Amino acid sequence: MHGPDTDDNDLAALRDAFPGYRFRRRFVRGVPCYLAEARSTEPRPARGRAAEVRGAVASDAPLAAARDPAVLADMLAAAAGRPVRLRAAAVAAAYRDRQLTLKQCAAMFGVSRTTIMKFLAAEGVAVRRPGRDLDERVVAAAYRDERLSLHQCAVRFGISERRVAAVLDRQGVPRRPVGRPPRRPPG
Repeated sequence: MHGPDTDDNDLAALRDAFPGYRFRRRFVRGVPCYLAEARSTEPRPARGRAAEVRGAVASDAPLAAARDPAVLADMLAAAAGRPVRLRAAAVAAAYRDRQLTLKQCAAMFGVSRTTIMKFLAAEGVAVRRPGRDLDERVVAAAYRDERLSLHQCAVRFGISERRVAAVLDRQGVPRRPVGRPPRRPPG
């Protein structure tokens, strides 16, 4: 991660930027992290008071943890309503690791999908396209053999109905008439 000198500098910078928080380095689930704990605005209880009062004050204090001090500073700044510079690495992590869509990332970060695509390109992350690795024979088999509708195929394979129709044309599968399938006589 960082050396001991840079850790001290990072903690000092965090303390200067956010005086209302206490900062420490701790292991969270085995991962070294920077931890921020809001300082209580209430006066400390006297020694004679019950321990449950002190426990309530400590447990009510918001906690934040991050591996990187810059990420922790951004989290605290966002919580305080300060403008936060959007980082390409954060966008890429949300898209790649959390499997969010472009639209979901845009909503989460408050920017357009085009901006998200620019950040992903800067980080070298390939944009996922629905149906990119589509096996056209499987789509045709689902329509022909399982008797799925265009809509049902589109939903199953995550593509549009128009693309299903194009796949069927390329695979030489005749289209069924539009509407409900005719009832088969009992027999």
